[in-house]
Amino acid sequence: MNLKNYRTVIAGESIYLKILEEKNASSEYCRWLNDQEVNEYLETREAAIPELKKYIKEKLESEDCLFFGIFYKENDKHIGNLKLELTGEGKKSVDYGIMIGDKNYWGKGIGTEATRLILNFSFNKLNADTVELSVLADNKAAIRIYEKTGFKIIERKIKSVNHDGRLFDDIVMAISRDKKK
Repeated sequence: MNLKNYRTVIAGESIYLKILEEKNASSEYCRWLNDQEVNEYLETREAAIPELKKYIKEKLESEDCLFFGIFYKENDKHIGNLKLELTGEGKKSVDYGIMIGDKNYWGKGIGTEATRLILNFSFNKLNADTVELSVLADNKAAIRIYEKTGFKIIERKIKSVNHDGRLFDDIVMAISRDKKK
């Protein structure tokens, strides 16, 4: 399956997911990635608008990736991102990542809603067999979201991720088509 020209909006109750474009590389988006509290569990430690535009363009041109913005319906505000990347034999697995960048929307169920929307999309539109993700063991809030939406831990990689000289355990989680809620 080629995702390069896939342009869809996925609507939920309080949010919608829309493919990001270069114009979405805003100063606010940069602030998220430059905020130590937001990027604590991310690979990205800092960003500037030209880098964001380049990254978004690369994802738009990729045949194996969908890079969505998470937008709050009430005010059309861009509050985070999520990414799906096709992997595995026959591209039947999806690698998932999410970030709620705007801290004003933390703890409001946005991550859970976005994850449920993307699982439904992955299994019913992309026809994926499995959705996998990797999360640092210290990121308890994210792990709660993933468990709440049906993900199960399949592997724990001890002290395998180095963030700023500190080693973290990496948790690999997955949900299969036949196990989804």
